[in-house]
Amino acid sequence: MTEAAAAQPLRCLVLSDGRRGIENQALGLAEACSRISELQICTQVIAHSKAIAALPPKGQLRLATFDLPECDIAIGCGRQAIAALLHLKRSRPDVFTVYVQDPRRAPTDFDLVIAPEHDSVSGENVIEMIGSPNRVTDTKIIGETLNFAQGLSKLPAPRAAFLIGGTSNTHKLDQEAHAAHLIAAQGLLKAGHSLLITTSRRTPEFAALAWRRLASDHDNIWLHDGEGPNPYFAFLGGAELILVTEDSTNMLTEACATGKPVFRLPMSGKAGKFQRLYDALEVRCGVGRYAGQVEGPDYEPLDETARVAELLSDQVKASDHGNA
Repeated sequence: MTEAAAAQPLRCLVLSDGRRGIENQALGLAEACSRISELQICTQVIAHSKAIAALPPKGQLRLATFDLPECDIAIGCGRQAIAALLHLKRSRPDVFTVYVQDPRRAPTDFDLVIAPEHDSVSGENVIEMIGSPNRVTDTKIIGETLNFAQGLSKLPAPRAAFLIGGTSNTHKLDQEAHAAHLIAAQGLLKAGHSLLITTSRRTPEFAALAWRRLASDHDNIWLHDGEGPNPYFAFLGGAELILVTEDSTNMLTEACATGKPVFRLPMSGKAGKFQRLYDALEVRCGVGRYAGQVEGPDYEPLDETARVAELLSDQVKASDHGNA
């Protein structure tokens, strides 16, 4: 590699299906790598037709057309990114391919797999982590908290953030679970807390409606239900404690990146493999089921994304990928 080539930052392509929770995992990892050594990051949404998107990766690889920019590293997350990474690995061997999550196929199909510990993925080229990569940094939280300072100033401290997910393949936000969430919110309101509440696209309409009614009855509630600029990072920065529905690996680990007290809000269904995540977060960050408490143990903010980015960067440097 010439000195001129060495001076050029590596090009990193982030691949996803465009869903924010999926893209943010791959993008957060890429951004963490760029804080170690300069990267040129670009994102691309894999948007096949419905018929092709429904196919397994092998079928997509056979039938889909992939128009991907030149890159040295490709980081993909989510099922739709798998075939694109396989295409790159076959057509451009110099590209270092990284898959985030459990690929449900041989990890050796990629140069590196970064998977949650609770998925129990094993292999010589697998790095396990607590939860999932994210984009949470002190700089981002401080910046977004300042951007939304006017809105936060209208809500007296102490403040509690409620991060509400919804029904998934493993969890269900039903009437029973929602009732427990409302009881927690009403208890904190009664104790003098302001509430910062955000719902998701997976939140059932009956629950979203109930949160809107609660917010309309109180001056010290800020509800974000998808309209307007997203204050999510400002909520993390402006709250003294954070309550998260236990369906969301992303939101649980993002909340723990703040170093603040974090508690789980119950969901219906069996925890299954997620119990391993809950146990890990309880040991590492003191995260337990919410039962009226407002304080938690001291812990260092969780920054698994930075740890994994260091390992990824070391592997890229040790390889010939991107150096041809």
